[in-house]
Amino acid sequence: MKKLLFTTFTLFLIFLYSSSFAQSVLIGPRLTGNLNIYNQKGLTGTWNGVGVGIGGALDLGFSPNLGMLVNLTAFDMKSFSNSTTTNNQTVENTLSLSYFTIDPLFKAEFSGFYMVAGPSLGIKLGSSGERTVSATGQTPQVTTMDLETKSVRFDVAFGTGYNFKLSPTMYLGSDFMVYIPLTDTYNFPGTSNSILSLKLGATLKFKIN
Repeated sequence: MKKLLFTTFTLFLIFLYSSSFAQSVLIGPRLTGNLNIYNQKGLTGTWNGVGVGIGGALDLGFSPNLGMLVNLTAFDMKSFSNSTTTNNQTVENTLSLSYFTIDPLFKAEFSGFYMVAGPSLGIKLGSSGERTVSATGQTPQVTTMDLETKSVRFDVAFGTGYNFKLSPTMYLGSDFMVYIPLTDTYNFPGTSNSILSLKLGATLKFKIN
């Protein structure tokens, strides 16, 4: 936990220091929707799901074409499920995780259109899971799945977006992001697993510099 707090504080100082050199500073609330694809070595079937995230964004411009976009997401929910049916019996596994994520992304912008790329750090806030077994004419049986998860995740993020100018001091940013996992999600010794996420985001940005 101390390492996580130190990392977060260090990144915050870097952002604060970088903003002092920025020619333009935009800041505002951000909302995202994500499609999550779970992968595990030897796992059969597809494990997909959707989730939401809320937070904020800091958009720094160091020149007309170069800058940095920092996304802070306080509630990055990654949900996915799998359902199988055998001999009139259906088994559905549903898993969900929430993270606090920090994305310091390098940005190249041209007339409102921009491309970003960089690392993403996720700190786990919580996890849950349940298994539902149902059959015709029987009451569904629901049990809790308590799986050990990693407390920290690292991704490489890249994407594109566009800033729509609403007024001289307000913009609407829309973007599409891909998060490629670098670390395991669950603590399954000897078994690699991860979550690939595709995100659509919208940010209302206010110019403060």
